[in-house]
Amino acid sequence: MKKVLYNHPDYHCTLLSQQDFLEKISEFYSELCPVGDKQINEITIRIEGDNWRIFWPNREGEIFHSSRVFDTIKQHNVPDGLTISYPATASCRTLIFLEENGRGFAFLASPDDEGKVTDFRINAEDFKQISINIKGSSSTWYSLNFDTIEELEIRVRDLQASVSWARLPFKKTNSKWQVQVGLIGPDGKTEVPENRGFDVLSDISELMLRQLGENNILHIFGYSAGHDMAYPDYTPSPKLGGRSELKKAIRKIHQNNQKAVFYMNGRIAEAEIVERDGLTSSILTNNNGLAYVETYHGRDFYVMNPSSAEWQHRLLTEATGLKELGADGIQLDQLGGRAAPVKAGEIWGKGYINIIDNLQKEDLTIWIQGLSDIYSADWFELTYRDTNVLEDGTIRGGTPLGKSDKRIFQISVPNQVLLIPFSKLESKEDFKNNNIIVDLDRGMEELFLYTPSYIMQLEKLMSIAADSLVIDATAALR
Repeated sequence: MKKVLYNHPDYHCTLLSQQDFLEKISEFYSELCPVGDKQINEITIRIEGDNWRIFWPNREGEIFHSSRVFDTIKQHNVPDGLTISYPATASCRTLIFLEENGRGFAFLASPDDEGKVTDFRINAEDFKQISINIKGSSSTWYSLNFDTIEELEIRVRDLQASVSWARLPFKKTNSKWQVQVGLIGPDGKTEVPENRGFDVLSDISELMLRQLGENNILHIFGYSAGHDMAYPDYTPSPKLGGRSELKKAIRKIHQNNQKAVFYMNGRIAEAEIVERDGLTSSILTNNNGLAYVETYHGRDFYVMNPSSAEWQHRLLTEATGLKELGADGIQLDQLGGRAAPVKAGEIWGKGYINIIDNLQKEDLTIWIQGLSDIYSADWFELTYRDTNVLEDGTIRGGTPLGKSDKRIFQISVPNQVLLIPFSKLESKEDFKNNNIIVDLDRGMEELFLYTPSYIMQLEKLMSIAADSLVIDATAALR
């Protein structure tokens, strides 16, 4: 099949596929439905002409000029192109193409409610000719034109209302700020005073109440052996007072009208724990039966299969243990923040959907990193990570083609709560949005680890943030 999707002076786009599609044209969009019983279909969108601006769903969204693609592929030495994988590193199945004057078209498909993998690979013949190859399970795609981004938002909403379209439930939050702190570092060491232990969390929550008001989030990581270690276990560290002292600390957090949220990695588990506890049948393996292994801070971790009922049960058990201590929520990390080592068309996300659903049934709020239009988290963290491209061209982190831009996610998956680092907040208007939580980051990749000067550092950051956004903390307390 060959179909012209867009044809304006100096801006051309053609769709190519070995498979036939049945086209149905409405007033505002074209519907392309695959013909036949092929389980996997492959589409190529060929872009030619002047310097297109392109949004593609690399996590929260990446915007770049088409001329940038050729240089980036050469820079990373990936002649086959760069790839993102839905629903892992790609947040949704939407592409937006813009002329310099803001006119353009979008090419999009409904969320896959089983989370079957769709790969997007971008390549370039030169600075003016690029292609995006889309490979995944058989799906209906839609193409629609627009004159402005605002018009595109309206037309996508109309499209979603008029066809069969999986949609996440509407979310809203009464939390405006999040503070993160690690109590134990990756080396297993802590600077928390011996006589205080977990009780330092009450100091932080008291400061939050005084400076930021009620209903904010205190996210605690760096637990037991440290951040990114000992997963999936959650054993409160004896160094900090153990289970009983953590329970007391959470009670004080609640007395200060703040929420306590804890870190949990939903994707990897420490090899030693997996082998010790007989979780080996839940390890994700390749076609040769070999386990996927990743190493962090000198320790080996298995990539776990989200479809494994045993793994889902283990995560739920650990989370309900935190709930018994008083936890309000869980950061379920790396669901959307890492490339899925599975092929196009295979199911990657259904197990994660079940995990999130079961945790929410326990009255735990869930937030995830990287975004996806199938995971019904209570809020999504915008990542802004450093660029990390694997040898095969898989984008594992960052925005190598351009810069982060959350509009593609907001257009495709409207009304979701977004967690935005204070250093990346674009405007005061963003903050006034009831679907925005501001994370008090330090403007760098590392998270806060507790030190003797931590409270002073945090108070200074809170003051800067509150002043810049004209927040009346005393009014928030009334």
